[in-house]
Order: sequence, then structure tokens, then C-alpha cells
Amino acid sequence: MKKRALFILCILTCALLVSGCSISLTKKNKNFSEKKLEKETDKYLQKWFETDHSGQVEQLESAITYYDSMKDSLSEEEWNSYLESRAQAKEQIKEYKEAISYKKQFGDEMDKKVDTSFTLSADSATVSETIRTTKGKKFIYSVSYDESGNKTEEKIEEYQTLGQKMGKAGINTIMSMAIVFAVLIFISLIISCFKLIGVAQNRMAQKKSAQVEVAPVPVAVADAAGENLVDDLELVAVITAAIAAATETESADGLVVRSIVRR
Repeated sequence: MKKRALFILCILTCALLVSGCSISLTKKNKNFSEKKLEKETDKYLQKWFETDHSGQVEQLESAITYYDSMKDSLSEEEWNSYLESRAQAKEQIKEYKEAISYKKQFGDEMDKKVDTSFTLSADSATVSETIRTTKGKKFIYSVSYDESGNKTEEKIEEYQTLGQKMGKAGINTIMSMAIVFAVLIFISLIISCFKLIGVAQNRMAQKKSAQVEVAPVPVAVADAAGENLVDDLELVAVITAAIAAATETESADGLVVRSIVRR
């Protein structure tokens, strides 16, 4: 009974610890009110539509050109300070140009807000609003906030239906599987080539170890006078056989030819 009681107590303790951790992990910032965040996001969205981004780009580029031409009249401290401002202006120009391209793509007048979603945590919050323009196109306008409620990021994305998202995910999956299979096939081809390399190496080793047999070349024997003695030996054999036939001798063992005189 004591063991069971201890076991149940341990389970309850673990459950309380887990629930406490989950509560601490999901704890939200009290400053993040969904209504307040949505209201702030609507203000940023309205300002985005009302801002003349093309005019802003022209003004900033003209200011950069003007101050660049005044480099010689500025002190080193003033010039370094200007370079910092110039870098910030370049970033703003980039953002404004992106806004111009988005307005050309989706439209520069808002029709209505279709949907709003929130992503909240203890130190950050993101509000995403689905907007439809007068052109009938939709996009997602997102604003991120830090723990103090200040805007940290503004983002625009193309709106995609569930079918489009699933289709894109399916294409990515097929491409990933195709790449994996292509790599596996390439590896299998390389492994199969190892056999051919081994066979080629064995053949080369056999060729190197094999000895080439060369037929002996008969060497002519010559006497002191430079005459070929091989032909003389054949001539002696013929003469000896003829003498033996003329004398009716059965064997020519006793016959000796001492010299041959050529004429």
C-alpha cells in the first residue's frame, strides 16, 4: 500500500510540475490586448495605403544626391554622421520600392478586411490581416510588436488558398523525393563502376606478370675462314651416304671425311 501511495504521489507531483511549466510557457504579456493590437495594425495599414511611396523615394534620392555633393564642405564628424543617416535612408528607399511593387501587383486602394489572426507570446506579438483591394486581389498584411508594444517589422505576403498551399507543398515534396532518388541512383552507378575498375586492374596485373616467350633464333657457326660449317656438315652426310651405297657397306660408321675442297 505504501508503494502504491508513493507511486500515485509521484504521478501527481509530475503532473503539477508539467502544468506549472505549461502555464509559465504560455504566459502572455498583459500589454498585448488583441483589440489594441488590431487597432494599431489598422492604423499602420491605412498609413501604408495613403503614403505616396513614389514621392518618398524621389525625395530621399534627391537628398542623398545633394549631401553627397557636399562632401568637401563637411567636416569629418559631420560626414560620418551623414553616412549613418544615408544608410538608413537607403533601407527606407528599399522598403518604399517594395511597397510600390506590391501596390502595382495587388492594388493601391483597400476594399475591406477579410480576416485577422493573432500570434501572441510573452515577449512578442504578430497581427496578420487578410486584405482585399478594389482590384479583387488579396494579400496578407502582418505587423510584429516587441514586448513594449512597439512595431518591429512590417511584412506583406501574397494570399494563398488552402489548395494553393497544398499544391505548393506537394510540388516541394515531389522535388525533394526526386532529388533523393537521383542521388541514390548516382551513388549506385558509382558503386557498380567499382567492379569494372577491379576487373581492369586484374587484367593489367596479369599482363605485367605474364612472360613473353621468344622463339630461339638459330645461330650460324662459322670456321676461321668465315665459311658456314652448317652447310658443310650437311654435305658430309650426303657424301658419306653415297660412298656407303657405292661400296655396298651396310653402315657408314667407319667412313671419315677429313676435308672438303670447294671449287
